[in-house]
Amino acid sequence: MKKVYTVSLVLAGMLMATAPVFAHHGRGNAFNMDERFTLTGTVSEVLWRNPHVRIMVDVPGEDGELVTWSFENTGTANLAQAGYNRGTLKVGQPITAIFNGARNGTPVGIIVMFIDDEGREIMSRIGGGGNPLD
Repeated sequence: MKKVYTVSLVLAGMLMATAPVFAHHGRGNAFNMDERFTLTGTVSEVLWRNPHVRIMVDVPGEDGELVTWSFENTGTANLAQAGYNRGTLKVGQPITAIFNGARNGTPVGIIVMFIDDEGREIMSRIGGGGNPLD
């Protein structure tokens, strides 16, 4: 009986240790990682939180109505290590987003890079922020 208990305990421990590996999603499931898009708009909200920082950008649609795009970035620790912080992007700031779009066509993307209205890169997943194509 003691042997069965020990084996059960070891198996339960192994299962608990590997569960987080299966919980994380792959980017390729939600985003088209083979094609990049570019949109220009205005930052409307920055959600600086884990597991992924979200940046909302209002973009004029074809009909003139504003469409709010939600761009996913990496986590706060990775962005901080790359030199970014919650004040890097400011609400009301004009911005160009280069991103991989959602496979389902919704206004959601995984960011590759943000560029300001003077053409300077201000936040990127390339380099310290993580490779957007992995």
